[in-house]
Amino acid sequence: MKPDRRIKSAPRNQEWFLALLPVFPLVLLVLRLWYASKQDTQTLLLLVQTVSPLGMLSAVLLAMLWVLPVVVLGGRLLGTLYRISTGRSSWLVRVAERLPDWVVVLTVVVGAFTWQLRFLPTLAMLALAVMGLTVRDRFPGHAELRTTFCYALPLMAAVLSYVLLWPAIVIAFAEGDVATALLLVLPPGFTALLTGPVPVAPAKVLTHGIAIAIAALTPFLVGVVVIKAPILPLIAMTITDDEKEKDSSSVIVGYLVGSDDQMSTVLDREGRVSFVPNDRLRSRVLCPDPGEVPRTSVNLHGWYVEQSMISWLAPALPVVPPDSPDLACQGRFTESAPVPGPAPGLTLSPG
Repeated sequence: MKPDRRIKSAPRNQEWFLALLPVFPLVLLVLRLWYASKQDTQTLLLLVQTVSPLGMLSAVLLAMLWVLPVVVLGGRLLGTLYRISTGRSSWLVRVAERLPDWVVVLTVVVGAFTWQLRFLPTLAMLALAVMGLTVRDRFPGHAELRTTFCYALPLMAAVLSYVLLWPAIVIAFAEGDVATALLLVLPPGFTALLTGPVPVAPAKVLTHGIAIAIAALTPFLVGVVVIKAPILPLIAMTITDDEKEKDSSSVIVGYLVGSDDQMSTVLDREGRVSFVPNDRLRSRVLCPDPGEVPRTSVNLHGWYVEQSMISWLAPALPVVPPDSPDLACQGRFTESAPVPGPAPGLTLSPG
């Protein structure tokens, strides 16, 4: 009897991969602290003692929420596309086979709530392409299903997408935001082109090359997002320069490392640590994170393209614009405003 080839191709000695799974988040957490401390060992040790591991882990989990749909939908799409194009099997096809339908549906729902508005057309393109390729692969003899899911449904979704996104598309072109305009315009039109096979000759290079690029770039992109994610609250502290002269004040803008009954520890943006006695503290203002300030005004009925669905639907504090009269978060202090007034609901009591 001939040996079964499937037994030979079965993966073996994969336990090392499971052992490395918890290592990647730990490496990201250490790199985040090293980046925040500006490569200073003493500052790093101070952050290790005070920063909550749960807060840092939440940054990793939030980054994984938007990476998960890319990995799952990309693996399923590329594996199925290679199989219907060549009729052969490979490691990419086996990856696609091991992704059940409920996982694909769940990742689409997660992406719909966590991805920004400008990326939702791309998410819809990937989801419809996966649906069309799956129907073509599982029901090769049903021409009606192939016509419905591979051609009619993508065209209807493209028309509906253009109708709904038209106000945001007009604003993007009017303001010269070419990147946002292309993200809103191109994916719906390209959906129908991704639901059919590609020529046999470039199929392996195309599908496997993209899959390898995704696998190589995903850890790097996750690391960049986590390293720049905020792990400490950004505050502006108004302090008296001299205990005898109460009118002489200055502002310290930085990240609150710790606070007790005697003093507050602040890490500024240059990596310097300041210990401020509480008797010199006049006020503390919670500042908006610079990464949360919108960089473009392109919106769809008040839903800005840099906002996700969950952040748009959930209640949130108003974002303080860069030209706000509150000068504390800008590190400035004027005699006309001796104690900078924070935005409503953002003042922390001294001490």
